[in-house]
Amino acid sequence: MYPIDIIGIGQGKDDLTRTHLDLIQNCDVLVGGVRHLAMVDGFDKIKIPVKGSIQFIVDTLKELRHHKKIVVLASGDPLFYGIGSSLIRGLDKDSVQVHSNISSVAAAFAAIKEPWHDARIISLHGKKKNSFCFSDIANDPKVAFLTDPKNTPRYIAQGLIDQGLDHFRLCVLECLGNRNREKITWFQDLARVGDQAFCDPNIVVLLVSPTQKNNTCPATHVGMDDSQFTHSNGLITKSEIRSISLSKLKLTRKDHIVWDIGAGSGSVGIEAALQIPQGRVFAIEKHPARILDIQHNIQRFGCSNVTLIKAVFPGKIESLARPDRIFVGGGGKNLEQVMEKACDRLVSSGIIVVNTVLLQTLDVASRLLKAYKFNPSVVQIQVSRSKGMPFGDRLEALNPVWIISGSKP
Repeated sequence: MYPIDIIGIGQGKDDLTRTHLDLIQNCDVLVGGVRHLAMVDGFDKIKIPVKGSIQFIVDTLKELRHHKKIVVLASGDPLFYGIGSSLIRGLDKDSVQVHSNISSVAAAFAAIKEPWHDARIISLHGKKKNSFCFSDIANDPKVAFLTDPKNTPRYIAQGLIDQGLDHFRLCVLECLGNRNREKITWFQDLARVGDQAFCDPNIVVLLVSPTQKNNTCPATHVGMDDSQFTHSNGLITKSEIRSISLSKLKLTRKDHIVWDIGAGSGSVGIEAALQIPQGRVFAIEKHPARILDIQHNIQRFGCSNVTLIKAVFPGKIESLARPDRIFVGGGGKNLEQVMEKACDRLVSSGIIVVNTVLLQTLDVASRLLKAYKFNPSVVQIQVSRSKGMPFGDRLEALNPVWIISGSKP
């Protein structure tokens, strides 16, 4: 059985070394994208284009490797968002040899003469459109996007415009390594990107000028001070309680779907949204004044992955994606109906967290979660904050809060 050589082409045929060319010359089978195979069309080999399911390629390689020498051609560096990772998972490490080369990101930053050790790298390749939360990069000084025909430079520019992130300069690098088609274009005005057509493949780099400060989004963290949020008459989940409630939600994935029922100021939903940049939060609120507060807070923190639902729960929820997590910050006199519908809609193994200062709500929430086999737990939180006095400080107690949580079987 022969080892399978996975060779990164870099940015073009000129980046192939003598070692790479010897492996290609001596192999029996060449595997790669149509563009990759065209680069080595002078070699008379069996050629298998990579199209559709990668599993077909894996199965083919498993069969051929027993009697054929195989070379797989990959873009850039095979292990940098490339086919190399998929092949290693599908085969085994001992049966492959990986030959690294220049990645598209390395080539892009070299082309614009910028260091990239501090850059954030985001691949949109193969991702659903509108799945990325652009507010998540608001405070990053340097970002590179790997694009595809759907997630284009125009899509990126529009996402930045929608979030008011106009402190970035945007650079589109087209067809790097192709001497006849390579093109590098800078945009200070993001609106101009939508007027242009770009060749594939391309990569987008965002840079913040050292002299330009972004004041769009404040620095964020779990349990932000209550004063960071607009809220009415103190109707906000206090920062200490918010921190513990978020820990009970266990947001372990970046793409969770969260329902924030009785969202109030939206503080819990917004802090949840910051933890799940590829997920979504649906903030459900009925009071007009609180709706205005939520709208203001969404805009302040640039949370494009928070959707405000103006309704009395459970109205207008049938079309919403089923939640992985539910936070109930307010249910009022209809709490029993709220809890029953929430428990029904929550996905299996999903988590629900209920906050209350009322003994009656504690009773209803605990009883219903037990009835639905959620195995609930209850934590009572008492917070006292320091308050200045003429000759020192004293502690001022906030209302004790019960946090009821459980996981759906």
